[in-house]
Amino acid sequence: MQHICVFEDSRYSQLVPLVYTRSAFEIRCGLFTSLERTIRHYPNANIALFCRNYLSDILQERYPHRVNNLYESDDTYLFLNGRVILSTPVPIEGMEEIGIQGNTLVYARLRGKNIKKLTHELFLTKNPIELIKSTVQVIDVQVPTINYFWDIIKYNASQIEKDFELFVKEGSIYGKLDEGVYLINKDRIFIGKDSRVKPCCVLDAENGPIFIGHNVTIAPNTTIEGPVYIGNHSVVQSNSKIRGGTNIGEVCKIGGEIVNTIFHSYSNKQHDGFFGDSYVGSWVNIGADTVNSNLLNTYGSVKVEIEENIINTNHMFLGMAMGDHTKTAINTTIMTGSVFGFACNIITPTYPPKYLPSFIWYSDNGTKVYSLEKALQVAKIAMKRRDKEMTQAEEQIFRMVFQLTEKERISFRSV
Repeated sequence: MQHICVFEDSRYSQLVPLVYTRSAFEIRCGLFTSLERTIRHYPNANIALFCRNYLSDILQERYPHRVNNLYESDDTYLFLNGRVILSTPVPIEGMEEIGIQGNTLVYARLRGKNIKKLTHELFLTKNPIELIKSTVQVIDVQVPTINYFWDIIKYNASQIEKDFELFVKEGSIYGKLDEGVYLINKDRIFIGKDSRVKPCCVLDAENGPIFIGHNVTIAPNTTIEGPVYIGNHSVVQSNSKIRGGTNIGEVCKIGGEIVNTIFHSYSNKQHDGFFGDSYVGSWVNIGADTVNSNLLNTYGSVKVEIEENIINTNHMFLGMAMGDHTKTAINTTIMTGSVFGFACNIITPTYPPKYLPSFIWYSDNGTKVYSLEKALQVAKIAMKRRDKEMTQAEEQIFRMVFQLTEKERISFRSV
């Protein structure tokens, strides 16, 4: 039997606020998350997941795989770093070896005592390379690796193309095309079952493939320019401009002009307004005419605040990262390189700060802490509107994020 462990290492913290409620291997890039891509690469393997302890219950709820507990076996185990995008699968069988890129463990193919060594270090969230490199062969590899949220944005468009070529291969139309729909380069357009593209839409796949999942609605007068991914049960509103690199997860409602931006799942941006080069989490609601800047007037490199450090991203185009359950009011204008935490409320016609900690209520009346119980109540209402009940594990995660981010809010009063 083939055995694989997908793990997150200690550098997951560089991906906050996007990973407060999900593991690093659940981040979207291309048609899939790293975990989804691994499952497709190894369809017959037993898969185990290694993550932070507080995420173990929610991952056990989401997936049928073992969490923080390997399958008992004398066979070879292949460990795969969830921050790495592997378009070419690593062979499970072969000599023991580790693949590294700089100080990142990309993969490890191990047996016996080395398996126990590695899993012990993973639980301690240390870098295990030094522990095991003296006993196995070390291979230097070059693969796309997600260190910060702007790396996801950097690789997203090209990964949509790679995933389409690897797993979809050619265009197919299973849904309904209304009269007046135009398909350009139809061989690179996939439309799933029970999806509908309404009149006067243009799907242009000349510069990259377009993948539209099942039960998707594309409203009239919309233009979609590949590479683009639109997940199951999502809606694209009328007169939208969906440009290259757009990645819309399941059960989203999206409108306006979008370019190279990822909406993880269950998020709404239904109205006009430009979003570019950004990653938006789940259960986010964007007010009408909210826009974000993705380019400085100086054409300089965008700087971002992460973990109290100002980092030069070396990106000319970069929008923002927005955590789960965050909301903006109408006409919000978001500056280049912004980072907004989990469960924020942004209610201002002026520019909000480039960085907002989690559970912050920002308005013209000042910046205050968003009460945990109020935020939780609103989240439950929002989920019920999508016929979802917040599970006990999800509520525990919500409360845990409030605790984990408490120090960031120490100078703010409650609202």
